[in-house]
Amino acid sequence: MASGSFPHQFEGSFSAFKERQLVFALTRQLADAQFRRGDRSLSERLWQEAAAEAMDAERITGLLYGVHDHDDPAAMEAVDRLYRERQREALRRASTPLARLARLTGHRPARRSRPHRSARPGQAPVAGSGR
Repeated sequence: MASGSFPHQFEGSFSAFKERQLVFALTRQLADAQFRRGDRSLSERLWQEAAAEAMDAERITGLLYGVHDHDDPAAMEAVDRLYRERQREALRRASTPLARLARLTGHRPARRSRPHRSARPGQAPVAGSGR
């Protein structure tokens, strides 16, 4: 028997799917406590539960404020998919040879140089305008 919110196919492992469903359920409870009820003590307990379960507060906050209807599984999934993609990209960047070397040596790789903030888009910075 398949429920209405259970997809026939899901991305990733089953444990990742279960984790995502727990995050969604907690986010719905937080939205109810914070936005509908204005219940500060319930909201604090739910945030403590999220911390105890090692859920990412940034992920939950993104869902709370990035989704209009928290009862819409497709909207929740769309916002969470962006979060997961950013996390995968951060892990990929952290595993590059330069990032690994930086961790070993304690030095951070040099950032790409950018035009000074005062430069307009498409205009090169004026010599001596930056520090």
